[in-house]
Amino acid sequence: MGRVVICGVLVVLAACARAEAPSTRQSEALERSTRLLARLDQLEADLHQQDAEIFLTSELEWRHGQAQQIACQVTNDHVKEIHRLAVLQEEKRRDKAKGHKKGKVVAQARVPKTRLATN
Repeated sequence: MGRVVICGVLVVLAACARAEAPSTRQSEALERSTRLLARLDQLEADLHQQDAEIFLTSELEWRHGQAQQIACQVTNDHVKEIHRLAVLQEEKRRDKAKGHKKGKVVAQARVPKTRLATN
């Protein structure tokens, strides 16, 4: 009878060991899956962050290009206006120089001197 009891105990222990092994494997698999899912969530968050940074960088580069084009156009317009005014000023100088050489008289307004009253 001692052998029967020992065999019975061994059978029960073997059954318990087999029952725990699959549950242990399942818990390890669940932990591993949880870690993988957490890592995937982190990777997805990183990708979204990088996507937002790339979009922001490209938007800033586009705006910088637009600002440069506007600045170049304003500078060109400014240089053209300076050139136009310089040409006009040179023409006025030539006209003035020609007028003096021909002996033209330029009228000047004179303010009459006021006399102080003497007592």
